[in-house]
Amino acid sequence: MTAPPQGVEVDHIEFPAGKIRYYRAGSAGPAIVLLHGGGPDNALISWRHAIGVLAADHRVFTPDLPGQGGSMPWRGRANQRTFEEVLRWLLDAWQVPEATLVGLSMGGSIATGFTLRNPQRVRGLVLVDSTGLQHRLPRHLLTHLLLRSRFAGPAAARLLRLNRSLVRWMLTRLFFAGDHQVPDLESIVDEVRAEAAARGSVFADWHADAVDSRSMRINHLPDVSRIHCPVMIVHGERDAIVPLSAAQDAARAIPGSTLRIVTGAGHWPNREKPNEFNALLREFVNTHG
Repeated sequence: MTAPPQGVEVDHIEFPAGKIRYYRAGSAGPAIVLLHGGGPDNALISWRHAIGVLAADHRVFTPDLPGQGGSMPWRGRANQRTFEEVLRWLLDAWQVPEATLVGLSMGGSIATGFTLRNPQRVRGLVLVDSTGLQHRLPRHLLTHLLLRSRFAGPAAARLLRLNRSLVRWMLTRLFFAGDHQVPDLESIVDEVRAEAAARGSVFADWHADAVDSRSMRINHLPDVSRIHCPVMIVHGERDAIVPLSAAQDAARAIPGSTLRIVTGAGHWPNREKPNEFNALLREFVNTHG
């Protein structure tokens, strides 16, 4: 387990299907829940640099989602509906009647689905390079075939665990727009290697459920016009996983939403340009808190 930042506490809650590890910081103020992505990701990989910044005047909760990080093992499917239900249970356990949700990639899909089903519990919504908001993926059929294979996910995880250079290459080609500006790239390489080794696959159940052969099974775009809380969409200009056009489509579809593009960033602007990203996040939560 990678050590959390100073001032961040670690705890867990036991559920019938397994435990959920989460991090918390801040003693007062409106609640913020940070949701990480799928693949070789967890709460601290995504939100290491954001937790302390937000905790100055908010209560911050950052769970490892089922089947990832410290929330392993998890019995049963860890899919969109499971994630939404777990989020509802967690809010109840934390005694948080409503919160601002911040979701990265797969976490954005979870946050969007939860908001559509439980609008009364969401004060505001921040979607960061979010999946679940497009009809098809780039290289959609290839992605579908890889997800259908029983071997691709575990084989990729094994390669990442054994080959540090491969992890660095994957990060700089897929998740970042290059390696020249990532402030703590080598630490991220270590974190991703550890997560891939612990999980045994680079794919989550969510991915297998979301991607059909011709289109996305999980696509909130036709329904997001029903979201009426404040919404900010943050997207890396050079995201190689979720194209900028998907964020632009979502911004047009969600009433009153704002789109903030992080210039020169890829799929993880929160780690690639943490200062710029955190400034956008603080501006949103302070305006709508």
